[in-house]
Amino acid sequence: MTPLALVVAAAVLLGVAATTSEARGPAPPSAQERREFLNHAEVGVKRARQLWWNHNLGWYDERLNNNWNRSMPLVRLWSAYPLFEALNAIALAEPTVDHKAAVRSFAAKARRYWNPELHPIGGFAYYIDTKNPRIRAYYDDNGWWGIAFLDAYRATGDRSFLREARRAFRFIVLSGWDDSGGGGIWWETWHKHKTAEPLAAAAYIGAVLYGITRERSYLDQVTKLIAWADTRTWDTRRRLYQRSDTSDVVMNYVQGMMIGAHLELCRVLERPAYCAKAQALGRASLLAFPADAAWTPIADGIYLRHLLDLYRYDRDPRWYAVALRNARRALRNSRGRSGLFLKDWAGRPVPGDLLRTHASSVALFAWLATVAPPANG
Repeated sequence: MTPLALVVAAAVLLGVAATTSEARGPAPPSAQERREFLNHAEVGVKRARQLWWNHNLGWYDERLNNNWNRSMPLVRLWSAYPLFEALNAIALAEPTVDHKAAVRSFAAKARRYWNPELHPIGGFAYYIDTKNPRIRAYYDDNGWWGIAFLDAYRATGDRSFLREARRAFRFIVLSGWDDSGGGGIWWETWHKHKTAEPLAAAAYIGAVLYGITRERSYLDQVTKLIAWADTRTWDTRRRLYQRSDTSDVVMNYVQGMMIGAHLELCRVLERPAYCAKAQALGRASLLAFPADAAWTPIADGIYLRHLLDLYRYDRDPRWYAVALRNARRALRNSRGRSGLFLKDWAGRPVPGDLLRTHASSVALFAWLATVAPPANG
């Protein structure tokens, strides 16, 4: 779960050419290929259910072989997140009764990660059915679940999912904010270090919730979070958000979530400056991160999902092209045994046969199916 440092300088040197030429213009998908992305996503979630499902415990395993941890074999929240999002995106791309029912079924189990004993207000735990006030919990986990429940609401129209997004948001901003140390969001409840992932996730969740509810408290918290990030973690040279006020590492999925937050504020507040900031973050990200995403499928997938949100807004084909390029790489390089996506997008094996490795590729296919490709390619 701890982010690995991205070597941005190398990415700039090696990736600029790709982002300014190749990323602009892979061959556009045909109608058949676009349908195939949705087919791959649908098959991918079915294969996950067949091969990772623990029939005795009634939920997914973390790994194909659960001998690694017989006492706690079930999927951790971080690993379940991309499968949750794959189901959401499939239902958004093709809102059938069955697809919506699959979202509702998954979300019902996802609620069971809530740990009401976490001080002071409860929060989502990394393991299902945890009821322990002293267990270490992660604010970024709550960010992933908040985003996923918002997407479940979008996919189904079920407003009960907004309660879970609110819970996640409140846990991050009320329990995770560092009041005594100058602000910022902690990574975990033991308060060892601060990091940008939960802050960016909360900014996005809060902006969406404000748009839905118009409750001023969400907007106040979001503007507080973004103001802190702009003041304390903004890298003026790279034009990106750093990991924290003490670490200059920049991470692609943080930029993605901040793109999403600014887009939401632009839409809800009708302030074009926020959209301009989202577009500027997108341009800076194309320079900083290689067109061939090279971190992990789950982190890269979160980044690419929000580039597709940016594409939805301005129809700039550059954002779509990066997502399409990596989806094609995943189809070409990531298949392991039984047709599962057990490798990264460069074809390197990922140890552990983890559900999240497979589901991250599947989620990317599904998100691509939610948008129409550029008309001119």
